[in-house]
Amino acid sequence: MAIGTSKRRYLRCLRFSVLLSLAPVSIIPIVAQAQTAADNAQVEYVFKKGDTLIGLAAKYMRKRSDYVTVQRINRIANPRFIPVGKTVSIPFRLLKYRKSEASLSAFRGNVAIADGGRVITPVKGLEIGEGSRLATSAGSFLTLQLEDGSRISMPSNSKMRITRLRHILLTDSVDYELAVDSGRIRSKVTPFDKKADRYRVRTPVAVSAVRGTDYRTRVDEKTGTAYSETVEGSVDVSAGDSFDAKSSVSVPVGTGAAATVTGKIATADLLSPPELLDPAKVQSEESLDFAIAPRAAAVAHRILISSDAGFVDIIGEKFSEGTSISLAGIPDGRYFGKATAFGEDGFEGMPATYSFKRQLSTLSGSADAGDFGYRFKWTGAGSGKRTYRFQLTLGSVDAVPIVDEAGLTKDVLTLSDLPDGDYYWRVGVTQYSPDPEDEDVFQKWTDYEKLTVAN
Repeated sequence: MAIGTSKRRYLRCLRFSVLLSLAPVSIIPIVAQAQTAADNAQVEYVFKKGDTLIGLAAKYMRKRSDYVTVQRINRIANPRFIPVGKTVSIPFRLLKYRKSEASLSAFRGNVAIADGGRVITPVKGLEIGEGSRLATSAGSFLTLQLEDGSRISMPSNSKMRITRLRHILLTDSVDYELAVDSGRIRSKVTPFDKKADRYRVRTPVAVSAVRGTDYRTRVDEKTGTAYSETVEGSVDVSAGDSFDAKSSVSVPVGTGAAATVTGKIATADLLSPPELLDPAKVQSEESLDFAIAPRAAAVAHRILISSDAGFVDIIGEKFSEGTSISLAGIPDGRYFGKATAFGEDGFEGMPATYSFKRQLSTLSGSADAGDFGYRFKWTGAGSGKRTYRFQLTLGSVDAVPIVDEAGLTKDVLTLSDLPDGDYYWRVGVTQYSPDPEDEDVFQKWTDYEKLTVAN
């Protein structure tokens, strides 16, 4: 079932989030909540020939005496003799591990990283360990890559802690855990091949667990509701500060789960990907402009812009309550856009990914009478070689041009002795990319302008 949130209330929450984005980024020390719950989770180990509980403790547990705790939990009478094939539960908190690390794959804008009492300057390739806190301000993004190849993308106005980043020696498995305090993250998790591998994302009201998937986690600033939305694979979500597999909710691809501060979880189907109108057009204006086909089920849209198809290097995003989205201009190049739609229930839908070319090429013109005739002048912005073509028709825009000048390199043309009449004129530009590997030629025209001559 879906959460019964009205469209008006939902949009108020979104506006509130936009206001929060205006605040400067900061990292405030937060007590690592739910750490005990994570430590108390257990791993199952199957005894092999030659294993003893005391021997395992000496090699794989933090203290040799920890075997006593395992013996008690599993009600083992003789720790020196355990049958081959017996499954024994061992709390993660007792196990030795080596530290794992994440690396900063990409970042843009105002990104804050802190480890303990140190504030770390972000640089590409920076190694980030367990206990680190990360924050992004408005228009800022970062992507981390974990040791196993999993990626975490953190967009604008978000705060996250890395609470566990470990490689467990006994099981040769990974133990990853993140805590999203506000904002949102995207987890692209490499499929696990060991039973003991763990990847979990905590929010103030819920915990999600996966074994390989692509999903989003978001905490609503106004209501405190935590959203989990599955794009690939499947996610298990449990309410509260610890993961309980028995009471967890399965969230397969194309669905979402929302956990409220009251401990309730609601699920819903995600909206299908939105349709962009003319997505392959060259983005040549000062801003990037995208038009989305309207549909009644969608109350808002978001678009992400990245320099790569995997959306590692995110360079911009924009949220809109309408079907038109404009972003500030970016440098020329080829980019990828990912569009999503929001439903009235607050869930962000499935993404549609498009590629497009950005080539700034603006053009506008004017005409006035001078001492030597009528002067037509144009101006525009764009890198690379630009040539112009001028056309003038008499009586109608559909008439055969009486003036058609191509290959112009200057931005002005003067015509004298024009007889009385209504004229229509326009100017076009042919622009060549300064990139020698880009052989595409871009062309555009201004709209026809009317000029009335009455001598």
